[in-house]
Amino acid sequence: MLLFVSVGALQAQQSITGTVEDEEGTPLIGASILVEGTSTGTVTDIDGQFTLSLPAEAQALVVSYTGFSTGTVPLTGAPNYVITLTENAATLNEVVVTGYGTQTRRRLTTSIASVNSEDLAGVPVTDFQNALQGRLPGVTISANSGSLGAQTSIRVRGIGSINSDVQPLYVVDGVIIETDAEGLALGGPGTSPLSNINPNDIESIDVLKDAASAAIYGSRGSNGVVLITTKSGNYNAPAKVAVNQYFGVSEPTAQYDLLSGPEYARYWNQARLAGGDTLGSPQLYADPDSEPDANWIDLVTRTGSVAETNVSVQGGTSDLTYFLGGGYRDEKGWTQGTSLQRYSFRLNLEQRFGDKWTVGLNLNPTRTVNNRQNEDNNVASPQTFASLFYPNLDPYDENGDPRGGILATSIGRTQFAGSPLINYLDQEISLTTNQVIANVNASYKPLENLTLATRFGTQFLSLEDFQRSGVLTTDGFGSGGTGFAQQQEVLNYTWNSTALYNFSVNASEFEVLGGIELFRQSENGFFVGGNTFADDRLATLNSAAEITDGGGERTEANFVGYFTRIGYAYDNRLFVNAVARLDGSSRFGSDNYYGFFPALSAAYDFSTALNTPSVSQLKLRSSYGKTGNAGIGNFASRGLVSFGNDYNAVPGFLLSQLANTELTWETATTFDVAVDFGLFNDKITGTLGYYNKVSSDLLFDVPQPLTAGISSGVLTVNAGELKNTGIEFSLRYSVVNTPDFALSFNVNGATVNNTVTDLIDNNNDGDADDIIVNTNQLIREGEAIGSWYLTEYAGVDRENGDALFVNASGEISSSYQQGDARQIVGNPLPDFSGGFGSNLYYKGIDFSFFFQAALGHQLYLSEGRFYATNLSGVYNQRRDQLNSWRPDNQDTNIPEARLRINGSQHSTRYLSDADFLRLRNVQLGYTIDGLNANGASLRLYVSGQNLLTFTDFEGLDPEASGQDVNDVSSGSLFFSRPQSRLFTFGLNLNL
Repeated sequence: MLLFVSVGALQAQQSITGTVEDEEGTPLIGASILVEGTSTGTVTDIDGQFTLSLPAEAQALVVSYTGFSTGTVPLTGAPNYVITLTENAATLNEVVVTGYGTQTRRRLTTSIASVNSEDLAGVPVTDFQNALQGRLPGVTISANSGSLGAQTSIRVRGIGSINSDVQPLYVVDGVIIETDAEGLALGGPGTSPLSNINPNDIESIDVLKDAASAAIYGSRGSNGVVLITTKSGNYNAPAKVAVNQYFGVSEPTAQYDLLSGPEYARYWNQARLAGGDTLGSPQLYADPDSEPDANWIDLVTRTGSVAETNVSVQGGTSDLTYFLGGGYRDEKGWTQGTSLQRYSFRLNLEQRFGDKWTVGLNLNPTRTVNNRQNEDNNVASPQTFASLFYPNLDPYDENGDPRGGILATSIGRTQFAGSPLINYLDQEISLTTNQVIANVNASYKPLENLTLATRFGTQFLSLEDFQRSGVLTTDGFGSGGTGFAQQQEVLNYTWNSTALYNFSVNASEFEVLGGIELFRQSENGFFVGGNTFADDRLATLNSAAEITDGGGERTEANFVGYFTRIGYAYDNRLFVNAVARLDGSSRFGSDNYYGFFPALSAAYDFSTALNTPSVSQLKLRSSYGKTGNAGIGNFASRGLVSFGNDYNAVPGFLLSQLANTELTWETATTFDVAVDFGLFNDKITGTLGYYNKVSSDLLFDVPQPLTAGISSGVLTVNAGELKNTGIEFSLRYSVVNTPDFALSFNVNGATVNNTVTDLIDNNNDGDADDIIVNTNQLIREGEAIGSWYLTEYAGVDRENGDALFVNASGEISSSYQQGDARQIVGNPLPDFSGGFGSNLYYKGIDFSFFFQAALGHQLYLSEGRFYATNLSGVYNQRRDQLNSWRPDNQDTNIPEARLRINGSQHSTRYLSDADFLRLRNVQLGYTIDGLNANGASLRLYVSGQNLLTFTDFEGLDPEASGQDVNDVSSGSLFFSRPQSRLFTFGLNLNL
């Protein structure tokens, strides 16, 4: 709303003066005044006053100010104008999705980080999680691999478990989603079911970070909860058609610089001679310069491409809202032989019947076909094999056909069977995923302030893996070719019913919610493998001469929860919320089926008392509560026997697991305090907060003695404690915000200090037991989980080229030791993560950029023990290894090449700082408005993803982890594919 009063004679003139103020009469400093339809304008001074010379054709003024509604003032010929703007509380009244309800941001008492569809627009990603990287304070998001459809690691306020889940709970339109089901790992981190969700369908994502917000999800809220709300129509809204389309090309963000064939042969000769061989030896290359030169990396990579089209229509009548959308994505990875096609459809409907009844339907079927290659820790992976294989081999035979099988160099040296080229040409690996997420819901209002609601939702997920390897490939050689097929099905259903009652007494407002929820998850699957095919063109397992493997499984889990939330608000300044949930699960022991998870939060907004337009919000909030973690196997508490231990055709079984009837929930207790602020009419908005999260009664697999007689060797118990503390902040500065010109900056970040505070003493020696994981990582009281535990590399002995290490006595020696010589030398968890960016708009032109950063962590290059060993073995080397020690090159940190171990042992030599700053997205667009009488518009844009990375990391990608997202021993890399650098051109057409 905009009011104005003009004072003065109505006469033609070329210059006017005026004042811009708020509804209280306070002058607004820096308000923008623009002559409508021109670039002529000015801003108000310290007293809210302005002077403006008008062009002859001037008809009206457009007046705007951050935090206030923009309006148009007709020019009446008066010499002076007093213009009153009305405050626009859109930011404070922004609706945030909470558990089983919504809340305005002004009244929020908990820690919830949010993004909306505008933040996701134009970011060309397969998985919506990748578009969130660096945008949510306290939420660390890492793409584990550059493979299409790969898992993404999300850590909400650090790692809070050792053997249980560390990923958040995902809820889509009220339906709890299974995210652990994945295709064959193939040596890498596996695939993510979340890549089946089309980012274009998402309206908002809200991440519940503290216990007070997540406690209403009880037993599965300790790692945070991600609430995804999809797009819908609006009542009494005309139909709007949207067409979004983009095309692009991709390449890897980095690749290793490896030795050529002749370089390898020369380096081989140097190492053989240094290792004791003599000139003329048949194990030396007679003419290294004439050796073949195979650039295997180039042969297994290409320029990737992506094309995606999404079409939707949304709107509504007085009683019906609708959203109908469909999308198709076709992506070819930069790794040869990889591609992904996704087909998605969405229908969201809501129908009102009178004033009391409302029913709704959400339906989302998708199909994804992911053509894959082996990954990471699998020698048959194109990336891995191309980095290791002899570069002095010819990839093709005399007929120009790709070579495979056992290939030998000119001196008879061999490696693995197959070749990087034949592996992708003669191997088929695919994962076909079909998913349906659907829910029906209804609400009834028997009274004005009482709403009864019920929702039934389901997720059906089917994964079909197929793998076929020809006789000349790494996997198929020596077996006549191999085949493997696997089928998995997941069926989840969620049913909840709630009652919500609102009432007020004078300045006090109350909200009472109560509900019940049932959740069931069932999974089943089977697999079969075979070999010896008569012809590589035979693609199905019924052509295998021998079926070598097969099996199946079926499992199920049930949850029931009873929850309540009571909210209180006084005079729109004091807000209090109490939440409690009682959860039961079939996963836990018979003595502890149920767990109780309460939380309390409160906030007070001082801006009301301050009563000044320069402070729109100054809210102090705090929360305390408990959440749970049930991320264990469905039978971890049960005594089990395993069958198949047969003898001489007589069936047999053995005890595989002892029962633990006392097994109960892992619990996270979180304290949170923060300040939310809006200053200078919301030119500056932000949050600054502190959290303390303690995870106790950890679900922990304790080794059992052989005398226990159980084949699993472990018993799941509640033991141990972890603590995560840190500071979070976000800040947004709107420099100017007018219809023709807008500029804003944003920054956010968070620190995480992870500490193991208690571990079990399983050997009864009076001290907590250290836990070694992944060979080089340690879990120890007082340290960060998964800390690097390595012998320190001390460089090179300049006199003889020996590798040097720090021994257990702290002395530098050429003798490599482990045991007490190993020290804690860092950890893979970033101490700080965050991002910053800017948005600029000027007369239809928009420009934006966003950087992501992670600081204070290290990653271990297990792969370095193959390609950076100063040729201690037969594998190809990174080019920097040519700088290894020689009598004429003593000033180096790389030991002498001897074709035997000299510094390639596990040590800090392969530990690398992984701090990075990455230009995650940059975009330039132009919008053409008014294409028709209905206000149709067309936006054209170009976009770049991962264009720049600033880092000293010695590997390919500093955000890779190479491990399963639920594995705490992340950070040890073995040829993880780097992220893609992506260039796209797109359009957004709105009709």
